[in-house]
Amino acid sequence: MALILAATRWGSYIGVSPLFLTDVLLALGLAQWLIARSAHGKLPLTGLVQRSRPGMILSLFFAYVVVRAVFALAQNVATSDWIRDSAPFLYSFLAFVSAASVARASDRARMRTLRILVGALTVHLVWATFSIWTGFAGIPLPGGAAAVFQIRPDIDMAVLGIGAGTFLLAAFRSRRRFWPVVAVLVSLADVFSLQSRAGLISVVASMFVAYLIFYVSTPSKSGRRLFSQMLVPIAIAILLVVLPQTGAGQRLIATVNSSSAVTQAQLSAQGTENARRLVWSQVVAWTNETPSRQLFGSGFGNDFLTQSGTISFLEGTTYDNVRSPHNYFVGIYARMGLIGLLLAGGVVLSLLITIFRRLRLIATDGVLAMAAMIVVAILPVASLGVVLEAPFGAVPFWWGGGNRSR
Repeated sequence: MALILAATRWGSYIGVSPLFLTDVLLALGLAQWLIARSAHGKLPLTGLVQRSRPGMILSLFFAYVVVRAVFALAQNVATSDWIRDSAPFLYSFLAFVSAASVARASDRARMRTLRILVGALTVHLVWATFSIWTGFAGIPLPGGAAAVFQIRPDIDMAVLGIGAGTFLLAAFRSRRRFWPVVAVLVSLADVFSLQSRAGLISVVASMFVAYLIFYVSTPSKSGRRLFSQMLVPIAIAILLVVLPQTGAGQRLIATVNSSSAVTQAQLSAQGTENARRLVWSQVVAWTNETPSRQLFGSGFGNDFLTQSGTISFLEGTTYDNVRSPHNYFVGIYARMGLIGLLLAGGVVLSLLITIFRRLRLIATDGVLAMAAMIVVAILPVASLGVVLEAPFGAVPFWWGGGNRSR
């Protein structure tokens, strides 16, 4: 988690394909977790959360992923493609690990975890700020899919939003506010200089959750509660003034109101949106062609973008060897059918409901607060990209989901 929050995409892909540092760390961490449980047994529950396992809907989703992945092996597909397509969904196993861990972790362990993750967010803010404002393209790695310090707008904006929310809570709660406030301002300056519409939504969502956590943790009749209420109209006014001046804001406005598109960036945003809508509609239509595919999906390892005739709309000068329609839920429907889509939708809905129902509990623990912000920040960029189909999005999302799915 610390590696991915600090380095996002390039940290996830350090190594030589198909073996990356992320996978090695996950394997070692899971092995240590299983060995410790076998040798010492389960630690007692601390009472922070009610259960030590994810909810039923997430368990059903993981079970269906495993079953669908096993049956996909019988489809005579390349093993490397099968692993590449199924691995992001199998990362949902991490929800079971994080759920069991947070339910038994001591106060000291959670505080240490929080300090490590906040340190990772600080590292990310430093290198991202450097790369954004200097235009640094990164340091290429042999066999790597991304250069070190190379910005990927969607996930890096989401992590900047998680950091901004975390630093905002620190500014609200600490007497030493100078550096947290500076970190929030720098994070927002970085975000406004990037172009991702989904990333911008992620930042707003993450900071909104941070605000709600602060709001519910203040006494109902206090100056802090009045101050928190005054922040809402102030924040809305600032957004209305600042967003139209930013690249991401202009692209978002052009998406909502196509007649307002006048700049090249806005016209480009409309072109991207139209291409993706065309891909989504044709992938859905292709999946619906046979009842079995509609119900169970086409499986893992097959190239459904080529089979549906939509690959040409996504590949070009920017993307190569694309295997995702740039929408997590359309991709789930194509690979796992209606059953997978309903289960995935149920997982997302249960996570969001749990977050907003248990804000008071979340407000008492920094790890739970960060987990909540991670979940809501990654969902928008996953809905309009491939973030949840890669370790730099799937690992933190399912870690956060395990912390919140109860």
